[in-house]
Formats: sequence, C-alpha cells, structure tokens
Amino acid sequence: MGQLSASVYVIRRALADWWYDWVSLALINVVWALAVLTLVLAPPATLAAFYATNQLAQGRSVSVSDFVSGFRQYFLLSYAWAAVNVMAAVLVWSGIRFYGQFGADWSLLLLLLVVAIGLGWLVVQFYALPYLMEQEQRNVLVALRNGLFTGLASPLYTLVLAIFSGAIIALSLALVALIFLGGPCLIALLANHAVRERLVTFGIRPQPNSSGDQKST
Repeated sequence: MGQLSASVYVIRRALADWWYDWVSLALINVVWALAVLTLVLAPPATLAAFYATNQLAQGRSVSVSDFVSGFRQYFLLSYAWAAVNVMAAVLVWSGIRFYGQFGADWSLLLLLLVVAIGLGWLVVQFYALPYLMEQEQRNVLVALRNGLFTGLASPLYTLVLAIFSGAIIALSLALVALIFLGGPCLIALLANHAVRERLVTFGIRPQPNSSGDQKST
C-alpha cells in the first residue's frame, strides 16, 4: 500500500471509529478540555486521551473510565514529556525572536528554518504519543526517536495526515464547540491509527487479522 493510499485508509478508519464511539469520545473530550484549562493537569490529561483512543484503535469500546485509567498510568511520565516539550518550545521561540529582529535575507532564511523545525517537532509529537502506548519501554526519548524516524520514513503519509489534522484544528478554533464535541480526540485517534498502520507497514507488527500482537521496541 502506497503512502497516499495508506494515509487515506488511516483517515477513514479514524473517522469511522470516531463516529461509532462519538458519545464516549465527546465525554472524554469534555473532561480533557476541563483538565487542560487547569494547565497543571494538561500533560496527564493529554496522555490519558491518547491512551483511551489507543484502546479504541485496537477495536475496544471506550468510556471515561479508560481516560481515568490512562491518567493514572501516565501521570508521572506525562510531566517528563511536558518538560521536554517546554524546553523545545523555549528554544524554538528564542530562535524566532532572535532571527526575527534582523531584516537581512539570511535572517529570514534562518527564521523560516526555525519555524520549520517547530512544525516538525509538532509532527514528531503526533507520532511519539501513540508510541508511548505501543512500545514495551515507556521512555519518552525512545518514543520521540520513533516518532522522528516514522516521519522521515513516511513523508507523503505524514504530509497528508498533517494537513488533515491541521484542518481539524482550524475548525476547532473557528467552531469552539468542536473542541468539546470530540475534535482533539479525533486527532489522537488518527495518530494512534497512523502509528499502528506504520508498525504493520514496517513489518514490526503482523497484520491485524494474524495471530499475535507484538509490541514495538
């Protein structure tokens, strides 16, 4: 399956699962949004949402109890993930401010490079969080490495999913109600399906209908 057709397949799977369990995902989304508003609980709430949607991507029905379970399991690890992201955000923002103060052509090129690195970092997160759920070793740096390699190995696949995710984010910002109706959970579900599909494509995991469900390392 080519990268374009694989990305379309993943989008269709995510939309179908989202529609099938929309009520549960909407409830999870409300709890996630309320937790994010506290800022302090945003990291564990985000990993909990990815955990719940990972269960759905595996073909299991989900509920708020899955969110709570993920919240507990990934509570401490989520702050390690958040710390890495805060450091990355500071570096990217510092680079944007520094190169943005110059008017030369070279500074514009470097500014665009920093912005591109920042966007690339977001793409790595898209893959890294599902990897935390899939890999045997719950290690943030390993998940980030796997996310980076997945993005580099699947450029067209990643581009299509990034455009689709960007459209969901844009709609969520334009229609705030979508945030509470499952928009963020749809992105998390899409990310989980994307990683699981890549694991099969890369030969790390057997086809879903085959015996065994090996975990990545």
